[in-house]
Amino acid sequence: MTSTTLHAEDDTRASRTSYDAAPEGGRPVLQVLERTFAVLEVFEEARPDWGTSEIARSLGLPVPTVHRILMDLRTLGYVTQDRRTRRFRLGPAAVLLGSRARVVADLRSVALEPMRLLSRELGETALLTGVSTDRTASVCLERVESVQPLRLSVEPGRLLPLHAGASQKALLAFMPDDEAERIISGRLDRLCHSTLVDKKKLREDLERIRRRGFATSLEETNAGVWGVAVPILTGAGVVCALGVAGPSVRLSSDVVRRSVRRTHAAASEIARTLAYRAPRLSIELGEHELSLGGGS
Repeated sequence: MTSTTLHAEDDTRASRTSYDAAPEGGRPVLQVLERTFAVLEVFEEARPDWGTSEIARSLGLPVPTVHRILMDLRTLGYVTQDRRTRRFRLGPAAVLLGSRARVVADLRSVALEPMRLLSRELGETALLTGVSTDRTASVCLERVESVQPLRLSVEPGRLLPLHAGASQKALLAFMPDDEAERIISGRLDRLCHSTLVDKKKLREDLERIRRRGFATSLEETNAGVWGVAVPILTGAGVVCALGVAGPSVRLSSDVVRRSVRRTHAAASEIARTLAYRAPRLSIELGEHELSLGGGS
């Protein structure tokens, strides 16, 4: 990475937790996590249900410790308990977590080659972005950086608020109405001078995104950075967004027009492979429809 790299990994990068120093109820957090995952891992296809004492013997842990962990996991939905036998099985939260992991793994493996081609054709960084587990932010799932000396650099795992930037707004526009409204009605932090913090203007921009099938941004997350993104959808909502981003010194209407069409084609290819879909691309590709920066 050269000194001319346009950095995008700043203070908004996902924070890392130090487990070694943090206590929880007098117990080291790392030990609690290790024991919790050990309990979850005893549930296998060959033996799907367990009793508390059986798990304790299998792992060499005190019965009260295993009982406490199982009660916490039951409260969170990661295990269920049969009322009659009192035995435990994996719960819906564990199944959902596994499904999400498979979706992300499939997405990344399927999307990587189309992203490489997209980045090579447009000469900009290609990004695959999803919604964070708590549904409050976006998370970078994968990226293919441009070979240009001046380029956007984003680390996988980076978190950004859903109201700022093309990929984030492409997700927000196609989230369920109640979830989207919760984000819009909340605090809208200004990350850069063009970040949409006016709720009325943000709602108008999200409606524009839904109408035309893609999102754009200019200097909403970082100075000198533009972006274009297309959501990938299922019947249940948005799965992820495929986007391209780069420095504004290479920006023009022709660049945006080409980026929209190529990003939509790549998103459609990924969606077809996974039995998802991309929204229909609006034919309205005049100067007004291609303006960046939330219609400002």
